[in-house]
Amino acid sequence: MRKIGGQILICTGLFMSVVALATLAYWSQGWKFGDSLYMVIITIFTVGFEEVQPCHTTTLRVITCLTIFAGQITTLYVFSAILKIITEKGLQKALADHKKSRNMDEIKNHTIICGFGRIGQTIAKELKKANMPFIILDKDATRIELSESFDYLTLEGDAGDEDTLAKARIAHARTLAAVLPNDMVNVFITLTARNMKPSLRIIARAEDPTTEKKLTQAGANEIILPAMAGGLQIAHRIIRPSIMGVLDDDTTFLKNDLAELGVGLDETVVPIESHLVGQPLASFIEGVKGLSIVLAIRRADGTNSQHPAPHLVLQAGDRIISLMRKSG
Repeated sequence: MRKIGGQILICTGLFMSVVALATLAYWSQGWKFGDSLYMVIITIFTVGFEEVQPCHTTTLRVITCLTIFAGQITTLYVFSAILKIITEKGLQKALADHKKSRNMDEIKNHTIICGFGRIGQTIAKELKKANMPFIILDKDATRIELSESFDYLTLEGDAGDEDTLAKARIAHARTLAAVLPNDMVNVFITLTARNMKPSLRIIARAEDPTTEKKLTQAGANEIILPAMAGGLQIAHRIIRPSIMGVLDDDTTFLKNDLAELGVGLDETVVPIESHLVGQPLASFIEGVKGLSIVLAIRRADGTNSQHPAPHLVLQAGDRIISLMRKSG
């Protein structure tokens, strides 16, 4: 934007300089200032009106010729610069739209974030850090512009509309997060998304606890209540400030400390083609030679199994959360 403004400023400055110098030249030959300026304008733009005063001297004729020449050059330069700016801007927009369209057509196993408010922005930031693909979906022009400023893949439209969700490639998505501040809108989005893709993992936001049941009935796998979660976090910090400080540490200190003890937190995904599908959890434990303590299993539908029994049968899409002893 600054570059475009600079080009326009240079063009305007050159044109005004020619007008000023030519006006002063006529004025120096004894013409009135108004006549001089008028003569310069009709000469530069080749209007074809008769001369204000006769150009009977060689000096006046030279001034007129130079005014015509300089005026035409600067005028052409101004128009070419403006045309270049318009063309470049249009080309850049076309290239950006083409890139966006191509990325939209190719994305898969992604998350659709419905709503780019404070929660949506936080989700996008964390997914970006984790190099996980996602699409921002919002109908507010200001939020769309904000999302695009972060170079996020963005789609403007109503998240509760089937056509919009289809454009967001819901058929190829892994997760949908309905995080708009309106509970009823989130219920409608959840219902629409669930009807379009029954296997989709849906995480929904609810401000009112009474909405939780409606979201569950609409098909949400997980429901987050920000107010309750925030209240619990504050309470935990009051009750157990030291523990919460360690668990919420954004640095690598905790991981490094666990590494010094020879252990680490691992998450193992069971793909559909894995030999573990249909096998008991004991098969996984045997496969890691007893070096792992399984803490939990998160099912593909979002349900959790804390401290699962060894005979629990593994399913495709399961995520095994374990404390793993590092060998060697």
